[in-house]
Amino acid sequence: MKLLKFPNTDASREEFFNLPRIEFIIDSIDKSEFGNIDKMVTNERLEISDRFSMAIPDNRMADAGIHKGDYAIVQRKNRYFEGDIIVAKLGERVFIRRYFRSKNRIRLECNTPDRQSMILDQYTPGFIILGTVIQVIREF
Repeated sequence: MKLLKFPNTDASREEFFNLPRIEFIIDSIDKSEFGNIDKMVTNERLEISDRFSMAIPDNRMADAGIHKGDYAIVQRKNRYFEGDIIVAKLGERVFIRRYFRSKNRIRLECNTPDRQSMILDQYTPGFIILGTVIQVIREF
């Protein structure tokens, strides 16, 4: 999977690959081809325009298992729910926080209790919600 750093929000199109689980590969292959990876795995490229990947910019969501240097798969949505982990942009800064809404105000919280919440008007200039985190990838 090709993972990119924070993409341009108006023109981000990444390619994702649909990889089968190893159990399905092993069950479905001819045992004589075991070990020949190019015959075991074939993939069609999926181009998904409502998803992008990005590097996690800080450790503020470490208590939720999201650490600086991990990669997040983010999906754009029309609606976000209380407690969703979202990616927001304010000016040039990018944040990954929990989302809470009260009337026209949006509260962004870290998972760490000693961190301050960010409270914004939904029409704050330069503020945009880019999507919700649907997967976190950590390289070891």
